[in-house]
Amino acid sequence: MVDAKSLQSDGFAEFDTACRSMDLNDKKSFVATPERSGAGSEVRSRATTVPAIVRVALEDLKCFEVVEHQFAHWGVTFSNAVAIQPSNPAFFTGSGATVLMGAPKSGLIEVTFKYPVRWVSGLVTSSRRTVLSACDIDGNPIVQDEMPAPNLVGSNSPIAPRAPLRVKARNIHKITFYAFDGQLIVDDLMFGF
Repeated sequence: MVDAKSLQSDGFAEFDTACRSMDLNDKKSFVATPERSGAGSEVRSRATTVPAIVRVALEDLKCFEVVEHQFAHWGVTFSNAVAIQPSNPAFFTGSGATVLMGAPKSGLIEVTFKYPVRWVSGLVTSSRRTVLSACDIDGNPIVQDEMPAPNLVGSNSPIAPRAPLRVKARNIHKITFYAFDGQLIVDDLMFGF
C-alpha cells in the first residue's frame, strides 16, 4: 500500500496546490448537486464533457438527511453518511453549515464511484486519528492518507480543525474515511477524473 506522503514526487504537490487554489467557476470543474425530482436528466444533458474536478454540494442537503443515492446521477453513492449542521462547537464547520457525519455507525463514511476517479479530497474534523483509504474495483487498498491525532476545536491538538485528507491514484473506485472508535465530519468533498 502506498501512502499519500510518498506521492509528493509523483505530482502530489501540484495536486495539493490545485485543490487549495481551485476555482469552481473554471470550465473544467463542476458542483455536483443532489438529484431532486427529475433534476438529474437536466444536469446530464447540460454536461457534455466530463469535468476534471467535481465538488459535492453538501450545502444542498437537508439537515439529518441520510445520504446514499442523491448523487448517483454523478456516479457517486454513499454508505453510512448523514448530512448534519453540527451544534457541537468542537466540530468546526467553517465555510458551510452542512457536512457529512458517519452514522449510524460512528466514525465511518464510505463513498463508491461508478466510474474510477484519480483523486479524492475532503476536510476532516475528528475526535480520533482518522484514515482516508482508497480501493480499486476489487476492493484492494491502493493508497491512503492519515490524520495522526484528533483535531477538535479546543482540544489543544497540533492539527487544525478541517484538516485536508487527500488520496491520488489511478482507478479509485471506493474511499473510506475512518476515525477509530471516534466521531468525524467531512466537508468540501471533491474528486477528479
